[in-house]
Amino acid sequence: MRFTSPLPSALRLAAPLLSATALIALGGCDKKNASATPSTSAAAPADATTPATASATPATPAVLSRVLGRWQRTDGDYTLAIIGGENGGILRAQYFNPRPINVGRAAWIDAGGRLQLLVELNDVGYAGSTYIINFDPATDRLVGQYRQPSQQQTYDIEFTRLAPSPLKP
Repeated sequence: MRFTSPLPSALRLAAPLLSATALIALGGCDKKNASATPSTSAAAPADATTPATASATPATPAVLSRVLGRWQRTDGDYTLAIIGGENGGILRAQYFNPRPINVGRAAWIDAGGRLQLLVELNDVGYAGSTYIINFDPATDRLVGQYRQPSQQQTYDIEFTRLAPSPLKP
């Protein structure tokens, strides 16, 4: 995904959270070619109330495979499913509250050995709401901030990993 225009407002507001590497990686993209690259978010599964099963594919970079799976926010019934990604910062993610919320775009970077994720929601009541989170391998948590522009609020948040769901027969 590439942008030729200035960074979107959610990224400008969240820029202090991102390292200079992240800003360069996200700012050097070009929207015109976005349709030529795979979507940054996953289509809803057939049963849209259940996150897709995360599994590393040959295209999923090793650094990103550490965060594949379902994550639940510690302060509520918000679930982030990281289902895959590709080199170049493409992240495939789903979000549930507890029903599916459209992920408008998602990206990742490896900023000096620190994995950072950006997940922007695009749905009724969530337009432009953005997570900027870091993976903490020592505690196996995703920690960062959630910006909710409709309320002009930013929250410190964390996600803990959920155990894999049993497969339905």
